[in-house]
Amino acid sequence: MARSTSSAAVDRARQSGVLATAALDQRARRVADFAAENEALHSLAHAMTTSARAMLTELARLARELCGATLAGIDLIENAGGTPCFHCKTLDGGLDPGALAAIPADDSPDGLTLELGTSQLFAYPKRHFTTQYGQLPDVVEQLVVPIPGLPEPWGTLWVMSCDEQYRFDAEHRRILTGLANFTCAALAIARAESEARRHALAAEAANHALALAEEHKDNFIATLGHELRNPLTPIEVELKVLRKVCNDNSVAVSALDVADRQISQLRRLVDDLLDLSRMRHGKLSMHRSCALLQDIVGDAVSAVKVQADQRQQRLAVNLPPYPVHVYADAARVIQILTNLLTNSVKYTPPGGEIVVSVEAPDIGDRPVQQTDCEEVVITVRDNGLGITPALQPYVFNMFSQSASARTRAEGGLGIGLAVVKYLVDAHHGDIDISSDGEGKGTRVVVRLPIACARPIEQDATPAPAVAPLRLLVVDDNADAAEALGTLLELDGHDVRRAQSGAEALLIVETFTPDVALIDLAMPGMGGAELARLLRERVRCSMTRFVAVTGYSQGEGEQTTGGSPFDYRLIKPVSFNDLADILR
Repeated sequence: MARSTSSAAVDRARQSGVLATAALDQRARRVADFAAENEALHSLAHAMTTSARAMLTELARLARELCGATLAGIDLIENAGGTPCFHCKTLDGGLDPGALAAIPADDSPDGLTLELGTSQLFAYPKRHFTTQYGQLPDVVEQLVVPIPGLPEPWGTLWVMSCDEQYRFDAEHRRILTGLANFTCAALAIARAESEARRHALAAEAANHALALAEEHKDNFIATLGHELRNPLTPIEVELKVLRKVCNDNSVAVSALDVADRQISQLRRLVDDLLDLSRMRHGKLSMHRSCALLQDIVGDAVSAVKVQADQRQQRLAVNLPPYPVHVYADAARVIQILTNLLTNSVKYTPPGGEIVVSVEAPDIGDRPVQQTDCEEVVITVRDNGLGITPALQPYVFNMFSQSASARTRAEGGLGIGLAVVKYLVDAHHGDIDISSDGEGKGTRVVVRLPIACARPIEQDATPAPAVAPLRLLVVDDNADAAEALGTLLELDGHDVRRAQSGAEALLIVETFTPDVALIDLAMPGMGGAELARLLRERVRCSMTRFVAVTGYSQGEGEQTTGGSPFDYRLIKPVSFNDLADILR
């Protein structure tokens, strides 16, 4: 803080005789008591472990005792309404700090001391400085030393004598200067701790706000995925119904093929959204089993072949000539390859080339344990748009996209590679993406330790046909209930539909379902509550209950005492899974 004391005030103090600093070196110097000072330092060290206020109080007490003074205090400079002045922070000697009024910076012992930049002695200061001594008795001498600080002094440390027989000397100045230096260090530490606490509280508040925002975002993503799945289910079911009744109409079949492809794309985007939410909460499940790698690659290529053909892209696949069996979550490995191939199709211009290459050991019938799986290397290479060097370090970040990708109609959400990275890591694998730059194509290498020995072949028996059943479909979405019911009726089942729990309870008064397909998230009576009430009815004792929901396992289902459902299906319903349950 800039000093505002005027030199005219210094001149007046000298002319009046109140400024008596020269007398300090003219008086006989008392003998130093280093033992007392050493004990004082121990006391200060203890006070520093408590609080800043306790430390300042102890400093004033020690200053008074070591200097044999009547009173001692610490005045710190502050800005009150833009005007600098001194405030007494602690006063030792039996008086309250309120006994001292706010001390002006431009005409006071404190102000003059800081202006002169060194310790000052004042004789009978109350007679010269009439505004700041309040209820203090007549003061014979006041010794004031600056408390140094950067960039400006903190204030002053002072002692007063109200005894005509007791005067201060150079030894008192030395003691007080040492204590002032200690005060400087103590105040700096206190301020640093206060700033650290303030920053810590701000950081804690920021972290809490960030965590809350992340929670809201995750909830929004999960809810969005669920809400998108609700209309997807009746659309997908109705498409299957139309395919059954329009199988002989080539124009209708062609239109249905287009709709199926678009629904599959929309479903993939929704699945990516839900996978993103599950990844963040560690809920993305993995189900490993033995599978043929050639089939996995074939399924992934089939998922994108139509789009590649539409863009007149050449899609080449290089597979080992021998069968390669893997121990992995086949559906998730297909998802990895489908996401990578979809990106290549999107960002490779018409007429471009996409190559999938697989390298794997020929394990054959060697006795390899599932825990000793060997490495499979899958490479997806294209000659498309490529990746700029600036973006390459961030390609696996969620919602990361290049500027060119955001301007493309088929650009996607920018989360596919984040999901791929998570799935590769879940298989204890490694993924690397490289590009020579924008317009120079992309090369993705996935390494997965999943190759294993050929499993023992089981006799393949066709799945038995599903016998006609009595089915209850409960969904507050009328379109979803009608579409699923119609499809099941076309398969020969006797179906009843309900759009609420109350309606379902009325239906079972005269209709005993073999299987009840119940939507979990219904207004009013939820699916879990309805299933419990139905289970209590004697006529439903043999009924199998199936939860149909847009949420993954454990999400969106609030139950106590265990789930009332025998099975669970995720929207849009997999009809193969549904057929397995009905069998």
